[in-house]
Amino acid sequence: MSKGTIQIVAQVGSISINKTITKTADHPNPYGPVTLPAGKAASSWVRTDADTAACNLATGHGYESGKMDFFWTTDGVAQCRYDVDVTVSTNALTIDGGTGDEFPASSVTDVIVTTPVQINTAIDCDATEMLVLCSSVAASVYFEDADGDAIAQFDLVADEPYVWHNTTAITNPITGDPIVVCFVSNGTAAAGTVTILALDDSTP
Repeated sequence: MSKGTIQIVAQVGSISINKTITKTADHPNPYGPVTLPAGKAASSWVRTDADTAACNLATGHGYESGKMDFFWTTDGVAQCRYDVDVTVSTNALTIDGGTGDEFPASSVTDVIVTTPVQINTAIDCDATEMLVLCSSVAASVYFEDADGDAIAQFDLVADEPYVWHNTTAITNPITGDPIVVCFVSNGTAAAGTVTILALDDSTP
């Protein structure tokens, strides 16, 4: 058996809470820290509609046609559209589809384009007792099953872990078929890292 712990330390004014939650299960699934290459700043951003756009990247960007994620801010709020189909022609990107927030207006100048990092996983969703996600940069974490179907997506704030365990009042965010792959993208122009901790118990 394996053990996982979550420590909660909170203080408001002169009153504090310091508690440790311990889970015991038979399948530890730790991944990371995994390096997240820096995203690329888009220029000449042009929105056609909610899921269609175009932009340019600086020479030497190194990206090829395929799936990419897009990050920007609207009225100070972080936004993300992920799993987007992108065709690259030298430095010009033709952008279509995806899931998440609608693409921003053509006037937006802070769009970051990122190719996701693939992390192979083996997480039994319905048997999960603990899930913790943490990135050193703003990031998107997107889980899929063996058929390529979406299981869940999480937007992470830099250095603010997402934490769930099975005795909280919050419903399990990952249910359904086992997760076999995770795609993580960096929403900033600086390199970062991501860590994924999952604890499954298939024989509770």
